[in-house]
Amino acid sequence: MQDFSSLDLFQHIVLTDFLRYFLPAAAAYLAFWVVFKKRWQHRIIQQKPLLARKMWSEFGYSMSTVAIFASIGFCIVSLKNAGFTLIYDDFGQHSTAWFFVSIGLMLFLHDAYFYWTHRLMHHPRIFRHVHLVHHRSTHPSPWAAYAFHPIEAVIEAGIFVLIVFTIPAHGLALLSFLIYMVVRNVLGHLGIEFLPPGFLKNRWLNWHTTTTHHDLHHKHFEGNYGLYFTWWDRWLGTERPEYQQVFEEVTSRPQVEDSLGQVSKKSAAAGAIIIFAAILGANFAAAQSPVGTWQTIDDGDGKPRSRVQIEAAGEGLTGKIVEIYSRPCETPDPVCERCSGDQKNAKIMGMTFLWGFKKSGGEWTGGSVLDPANGQTYRAKIWLEGINVLKIRGYWGFFWRTQTWQRAN
Repeated sequence: MQDFSSLDLFQHIVLTDFLRYFLPAAAAYLAFWVVFKKRWQHRIIQQKPLLARKMWSEFGYSMSTVAIFASIGFCIVSLKNAGFTLIYDDFGQHSTAWFFVSIGLMLFLHDAYFYWTHRLMHHPRIFRHVHLVHHRSTHPSPWAAYAFHPIEAVIEAGIFVLIVFTIPAHGLALLSFLIYMVVRNVLGHLGIEFLPPGFLKNRWLNWHTTTTHHDLHHKHFEGNYGLYFTWWDRWLGTERPEYQQVFEEVTSRPQVEDSLGQVSKKSAAAGAIIIFAAILGANFAAAQSPVGTWQTIDDGDGKPRSRVQIEAAGEGLTGKIVEIYSRPCETPDPVCERCSGDQKNAKIMGMTFLWGFKKSGGEWTGGSVLDPANGQTYRAKIWLEGINVLKIRGYWGFFWRTQTWQRAN
């Protein structure tokens, strides 16, 4: 890569990192959730369908991770070209045996690094600021493999920096490690247990983690912190006690059709029609006022997240948070630590976080929304879909995220 210009090198690394994520994630999603879903639907661990809005959120955060990984990768390659890393190109520099030993060392080191940084990110003072983004996928899909908060993405990339300065590794060995890493990560978030029933009873295999192992972590938010191997969880008593029982239950289910249905050409066409109808519904929704009380819905578990009150303010609308449904791992009465100005360290409950919305056709546009989780303000618009459903879309540059709220009784 020394013949690349800096711009060409960076573009090459971005494309490589994107494909390294996208190809395994897309292949796993299409194989298990689309083309052969009938074959695997009885093995869906939580027996829930994947939600489109959740997968789009996972993909969006993954693109942020790709950009961060590529930036750090660019720095590593630049340092390698300058002779500051232990990456080597000549196979003769080390033995063939070392080539394979180095891959094993990278996997062992990464597993230990992941376990301890993972546990650190579950500390109550850190979790909601860094790791909560990933845990919004309580029923993850393959697209969640890279769905990290930017700070977590930097932490995850730290293993690459550690490896290139501590383990002499041929470029192909490093590439093999990176491919294995992302494939295992995708399979860990597959949501479908594909391994055979007797896997955990085999003493030569049961030290590998399974999809069920990591799926339980996403479902319960604690325990099963390991990445590739179960060693650290077993040594330190953090393996979830129901892990083996759940694995056996999932892998012993009979292969029958259930309410999750099949994905075929007809159902795919039906899905496209539903999406199209939803768009039309948004455009032709009755021009009713959003004034009232609404429940926000968590993108990850589909449960109510907070209660907000939207009020008329002159010719516009404002909204404030009147109640928060805290999760067990969260502070019951949080403050906005990342906000600025008068809202710095202000209580989130009672905070005005929507303002400036004015009616424009069937929508209310020109407004702003504050995300108390990161203290950032985004331009936004809102619109009604029927009487009891409110959509709010926040924009970040050319990207956006849409949430669905339900009218509170």
